[in-house]
Amino acid sequence: MNLYIMSRGRAGRTTTQRWIPKSWQNRTFFIVPIGEVNDYIKFNKDVGVLAAPTSITNYSQKVQYILEGEGLDRHPKTVILDDDLVFSEKSDSNRPLSLISVKDPERLIGLYEYMETLLDHFALVGVHPRQNGNLAKTPHVQNGRIICIQAINRRMIGNVKVDQHPILADVILNCTLLSRGQPNALITSFFQDHGPCQAPGGCSIYRTPDMQRAAVEYLASRWPQYVKVVERRPKVAKWMGDVRYDYMCQWKALYEAGVAYSKGGSSPDMEVVSGRQN
Repeated sequence: MNLYIMSRGRAGRTTTQRWIPKSWQNRTFFIVPIGEVNDYIKFNKDVGVLAAPTSITNYSQKVQYILEGEGLDRHPKTVILDDDLVFSEKSDSNRPLSLISVKDPERLIGLYEYMETLLDHFALVGVHPRQNGNLAKTPHVQNGRIICIQAINRRMIGNVKVDQHPILADVILNCTLLSRGQPNALITSFFQDHGPCQAPGGCSIYRTPDMQRAAVEYLASRWPQYVKVVERRPKVAKWMGDVRYDYMCQWKALYEAGVAYSKGGSSPDMEVVSGRQN
């Protein structure tokens, strides 16, 4: 199993690579634009740096590239990580509802080992966000939202297209699998957190309010009974203006509909209903 950190425009400002245990460093690689390879090598001596093909210009295309694995490893198990992650864990039996930040990356050996094991049973595995993580049952829960880390089993995923829009490939991947009746797993023995959504570099280079709205409207039109568009009117973090269009998904209900579809029922995915590939 290899780990791929997707990054762009953030050489010297990423955090994820700091939390890779030594035994996993030779299986960890940044994937960056070809013109930034030397900059990332300069700041990252413990993990590899690979150039993405020049045809890849956005987040979703890079996710699609890693899913397909052409030019990368062909091992069925692969992990896609955001570049700004930090980790935490439950503290001790006397404080069961409290979380503490991970200080030593070697603490995370068990995280990647468990991830690799879960991929024998699940096509998609994530790590629970820190938010509400203290309430989650251990060691994992099923059929929820997966962000920032997508561990995949290529053999179980099969053919999936996720680059219809420059952003939200991770959501399209999750919804596609759930609507096929393929469950996901969220690890709850460790938790992940990430930096600000519109921090310099990454998707902030090209993401626009119109792009955001088009992507969430696509989700809602493809899985209309389970995904809906919502308007966010933030008081402080107005990185998409006064109104930001987002989505809400009934993850577990979508999975249940996918199970029914796998047993001969109708598909909750409108692209399947219309005969288009997904």
